Parts: sequence; C-alpha cells; structure tokens
Amino acid sequence: MCRASPGPLLLSLALLALGGAAQAQTVSAQEAALLERIRLLEQRLEQLERQARPAARPAAARGASAAPGAGAAPAPSAPASPPPVRLSPQSPAPPPSPQAGAPLPAVQASAIGRQGAEAEEVPQEAFIFRDQAVTLRPGRFEASFDLGYARHRRTLSADRLLTGTATLRAGVMEGVEASLSLPFFHSTRAIETGPGLVSDRELTRLGDIALQVNIRGWGERELRPGAVFSLGVVAPTGPSPFLRPPQGLTEQAIPVDPLRLYNARGAWAVRLGAQFFKTFDPIMVFAGASYEHAFEAERQGVAFQPGRRINYNAGMSFAMSERSTLGLSFLGSYTTRLRAGGIAYRPTAMETGALRFALVQKMAESLWVEPSLVLGLVQESPSFQLGLGLRYRF
Repeated sequence: MCRASPGPLLLSLALLALGGAAQAQTVSAQEAALLERIRLLEQRLEQLERQARPAARPAAARGASAAPGAGAAPAPSAPASPPPVRLSPQSPAPPPSPQAGAPLPAVQASAIGRQGAEAEEVPQEAFIFRDQAVTLRPGRFEASFDLGYARHRRTLSADRLLTGTATLRAGVMEGVEASLSLPFFHSTRAIETGPGLVSDRELTRLGDIALQVNIRGWGERELRPGAVFSLGVVAPTGPSPFLRPPQGLTEQAIPVDPLRLYNARGAWAVRLGAQFFKTFDPIMVFAGASYEHAFEAERQGVAFQPGRRINYNAGMSFAMSERSTLGLSFLGSYTTRLRAGGIAYRPTAMETGALRFALVQKMAESLWVEPSLVLGLVQESPSFQLGLGLRYRF
C-alpha cells in the first residue's frame, strides 16, 4: 500500500489559510466603509435639522372644537421637520416613505388631519351662518359688503327694497369676535287707496346700526355639537316707524306709518343668542335662536313699546371642494304686538319665514364671493330676495 506524500497536503492547507485571511480583510474593509457612510449620513441629518429648526413654525390651534364657529385667518403653516433618525450598525433601517397617492396608516392619517385642521381657520361651511359664528383669529379683520334686492306683493301694496350692509369684523381674542354693521336701504311702497288710486312713498336712509360680540362657548366633540353665544346692541339710527294720529291714539288706528317700508326698529334693543353646529364631513348642520328686547321709546309725547322678537334658524352647508361651499338654511322670526299709550295692537304681531340658498366661493387667498337667493314662505316675508356678498380679510 502506497502512502501519500505530506508535501502537497501541507501546501493545500497553507493556501486555505491565506484565502481565509484575505477574505477576513475584505469583510473588515466593507464594515469600515459602511460605518463611515453611516457617520456621514448622521452628520448630514444634523445639518438639515439645524437649518430647518429656525424656520419651523408651531401649528395653529384649530381642531374639531373650532367652529364655526372656531375662528378663518392665516394660511396653514408648514409642518415641523421630523427629528433626525439615528442610524447604527445594530439599528434596523427606517420604514420606507409612502408613495404618492398611497393610503397612510390610520394613526398617521389622523395626526395629519388634526394638524391640517389646526393650521387652518374655521372652514367655509361656517360662513353660511356667518353672523352667529367665530371665524377670525385674534388680530385679524374682515370687511364685507352685502347687497340685496327684494320684491314683495301683497293684496293692496307692492314693495321694492334695495339694501346694502357694510360690516367690519375683528378677532378680539381667541374664541371672541366683534362686528359692527351699518345698513343702508332705498325702499318704495305703493298702496292702492281706492279704485285707480295709488299712493307711493320712497325712502333712502341709514338703517339701525348693530354692534355684536360672538363668543365660542365650546367646540364640537364626537357626540356633542359646538356652541357660539352672541350679545348684540341695536341703535335706533334708522327712521322711526311710529306716528301719532291727529285724533289721538285709538284701538282701531295703528300708530305706524303704512306708507313706509322701513328697515328700523325705532328704539334701542339688546339681543342674546346661541348657535349650535356639528360637522359630518363634508356636511355641517347648524341651528340656533336669539331673543331681541326693544326698550320703550317716546315719540311726540307717546310711549311706544316695540314688540319683543325671537329669531331662529336651521340648515346645513355642504363643502363641494376646498373653495366652494353650498348652503341651505331656514330663517324665521316672531315679533310680539306693539304697545303705545297702554294700548296693545294685536295686528302688529308678525311672523316671518324664508328659505335661503347660498354659495360661498373663494376667489383668492383672502377674498370670497357669496351669491344668495331667499324665497319667502309666509305672507309677511318678501316674495324673493337676491343677494351678493363680498368678503375680504386682512
């Protein structure tokens, strides 16, 4: 039996040892290169963090509790830069970013939704009940002008009314907004006083100036609607509707000028109201009521006590897009009878009701256009009214 020579065996073992050493050196070099790349990435992330930190702005506060009547305002600020990700040979790689259009995880999506809601002001849906909402942040202002044309036909009279209302609103503090309204009107009333006889009266005057403060009571929650409370004062700057008949006061002759289509109370008044709203994206529903008490006014030696008034509304608004909102609301009021010289005039009690259709269209960053149509539902309401509103914020 032949025995193998030990020389070739030793040579093979030597070659294997050299190969292992070379491979170990290659692995060590790869690890060193990988660690160097990780160190460079960490330095770059720290540089980006230092550059982005001065420019980051805290998100504005507006959540589901804002409402509309929470408070509209500065454009949403950019989200803060995420904290740097520390990489190490032992740490796992960060999860890949979602592709454009891909759905986000539920937790991440809800966080982004809250951040976007807080960065914005009250959505346009609240503009449908604008006079009972809080939509401005502290230090922000809104100037608006609303133009309206109304026609109304009764059995023996026909009315035409052209109105213009200039309003300035201001955000006083968080959740508090004040407004000052100056109405103007031009009215024409024609009354048939007999067969073929018509008596006309035209009047162009300033109406009653109103000052109002809206206060956000609380924001809406999952099962609770939000609320806004309002307090207003009406000054009798418009024409007085009261008159003293030459024969003196009687129960048959109502002491109100029948030829004057007026837009005035004729006395100082205070107003208290509450508005409630709830969002079911993309729909917002709302309802509210207010009580207006008019104080006694003396004209020509006669004490006039205007009727107390209850205003109420309900409706919904629908966000068709980020720039367009449709609204449908019911507007109603009930005014109690007038008293003069101790006599109560029952025919002066009045109830109105109307449907209002409105569109809120955002034209620019701080400019909105709001056309509207109002249809009367009862005899005391105008048959129809066309309106156009312009709003500018600064």
